[in-house]
Amino acid sequence: MKLSLYNLRKGFRYLKNYGLKEFFIRLKEKGEPEQISYAEYAAGHKVTEAQLKIQTKESDKWSYRPLISCVYMGENREDALAMLEQQSYTNWNLTCINKLCTGKEIELSGEYAALIEAGDTIEPDAFYELAHAIAFPKETKQSGIHWEEIGKPDLIYTDEDVRCPDESKTTETAEPLLKPDFSPDYLENYCYIRHLCCIRKTVFLQALKENDGNPATEELICRAAKQSDSIIHIPKVLYHTKAEHAPRVEHASMAAGSHEKKQPLVSILIPNKDEKASLEKCITSIRQGSYRNYEIIIIENNSKSEEIFDYYKELQMQYPDIRVVEWKPEIPGTFNYSAINNYGASYAKGEYLLFLNNDIEIITKDYMERMLTLCGKENTGAVGAKLYYPDDTIQHAGIVIGIGGHARGIAANMCVGQVRSDSGYMYRASLRQNLSAATAAFLMVPAKVFREVDGFCEALSVAFNDVDLCLKIRKKGYLIIYEPSVEAYHYESKSRGQEDTEEKVRRFQEEIEYMRTRWIDILKQGDPYYHPD
Repeated sequence: MKLSLYNLRKGFRYLKNYGLKEFFIRLKEKGEPEQISYAEYAAGHKVTEAQLKIQTKESDKWSYRPLISCVYMGENREDALAMLEQQSYTNWNLTCINKLCTGKEIELSGEYAALIEAGDTIEPDAFYELAHAIAFPKETKQSGIHWEEIGKPDLIYTDEDVRCPDESKTTETAEPLLKPDFSPDYLENYCYIRHLCCIRKTVFLQALKENDGNPATEELICRAAKQSDSIIHIPKVLYHTKAEHAPRVEHASMAAGSHEKKQPLVSILIPNKDEKASLEKCITSIRQGSYRNYEIIIIENNSKSEEIFDYYKELQMQYPDIRVVEWKPEIPGTFNYSAINNYGASYAKGEYLLFLNNDIEIITKDYMERMLTLCGKENTGAVGAKLYYPDDTIQHAGIVIGIGGHARGIAANMCVGQVRSDSGYMYRASLRQNLSAATAAFLMVPAKVFREVDGFCEALSVAFNDVDLCLKIRKKGYLIIYEPSVEAYHYESKSRGQEDTEEKVRRFQEEIEYMRTRWIDILKQGDPYYHPD
């Protein structure tokens, strides 16, 4: 990192916002190489013998010491005991079974059941971490901030790595699975919480009872998760699994569930300045879709060409479901994305609002049905899409807040620059999942939710307004869903221009400071849908 006046100013702002401790963490990170090998990472996170002794001494004094029953899915009891006897937490017992079926053959005396598959191993502090999360849930550090109250957990899961023999079969390689906090939509396609999973006995037995004789571990865990009110993620690699036990993608995200039978009215809101060619391509792609019950509201702002106004007239004459409304700024010629969209939303009659940039070209024919299926769920606050650059590389696969566990920035798009066919780390680019935010370039929000959070914040005229909107929605208890089967090209910000003037740079810095002030907690504590490491 070069020492310059600009970097000194940035460092001072960081110190002012986040304090001395976070400043030195950030400074240390800046001086480190960008990447380390997983072997180095694992060695740096491995608990020491001295720490294990402290854990044993500490946990022996707890007033509440939950009994954990290890359900070992294999017949070699000696191997299981040898592994468990290394645990720093001592209040456990062992049950060995051949397979999971109805639960009638499983006798559990413990309050929780920890599932371990034959041949897999756990770290010696694994049960200590589980027991601590059970006994002290409010003290448990997950991947990021949680606005909801964390009670005594029904289910706890940890990170894991997948061990594979190398070509010589004399050593093993390991692939880490560093997981997000609980994401119900992600779980529908990918049982990423499989290892190490610890389930409250009552939930575990109920899930087994409903298992219909199906011995699949993933089915049981997914069923238990659906029955759980409180789920805790411990962001530490505490489980080592064989390749054949690794979590699998059960079905592709292209099947977005059963589409809405009724067809609610959707208001499509498109801000536009000049740019006839982009708008024409956008509207053509909308009309090529299979859904019909929508209105298009074009929000005219600051256009100067006669061509675009002639096009508006042509559109409204040709299509009765298209309206043009004109937003007039207090200062002529100024741009405010938030105010423009709020103005357009005031004209909307739809039950759902679809915010769409004029430089979007939709690829998926049944995009509306897919988004409505998800947006119509009771706890959904917004649904975002997968966007590509014209060269078929990924422009947006969801947004991460404060990437890196410490507040390195305000937000960034995921998987940028990856080729369209890439599934991404842990299938993050290709599977439906919950995230903290998604871009408003292509975003569906229930109208009632949009009104509940008072729409876009007009203090954020250009940057971060969609992030702020999504965080407000999340804080109200709703989920943001990224749906990768809804695809579009994004010819990014054609009509707005570049952030290349002193005034625009100053405005951008002010918007950064606004976000740092408003969302300091999540920027400091991290994004729950992105691993801290």
